[in-house]
Amino acid sequence: MSHQLYIKNIKGKGRGVFCKEPILRDEVIEICQLIVLPASDYDTAVSSRLADYFFNFVKEDRTLTLVLGFGSLYNHAIHSNAAYQLDRESRTMIYYALEDIPAGKEININYSGEQGVTYTEWFESRNIQFREK
Repeated sequence: MSHQLYIKNIKGKGRGVFCKEPILRDEVIEICQLIVLPASDYDTAVSSRLADYFFNFVKEDRTLTLVLGFGSLYNHAIHSNAAYQLDRESRTMIYYALEDIPAGKEININYSGEQGVTYTEWFESRNIQFREK
């Protein structure tokens, strides 16, 4: 699982996560530990500059999680080459490849968790114009 992940700046996009070695389809890219924020911190968290880096832990409970490692830095793609699975019991987020990812290619996830979904609400709420390449 050591793919030598690294961060690279992408013009018009900001930071992105890349790999120095090829990753095969269905291979685990990274298992990240989580910091879970209680519902009492929800309003403060979503109004902070860190809001863009949180995932919902349990949306109905208004609990959020900050994913450590590279987890909170993967960019969105409608048709992503990777996906994630939240494991609430172990408090980890598991990232895995949906297709073979060659060395030097950006690793993307779909923020909605479903392939083909634009997830425009996330971008619109931040006044960001999303462009799929």
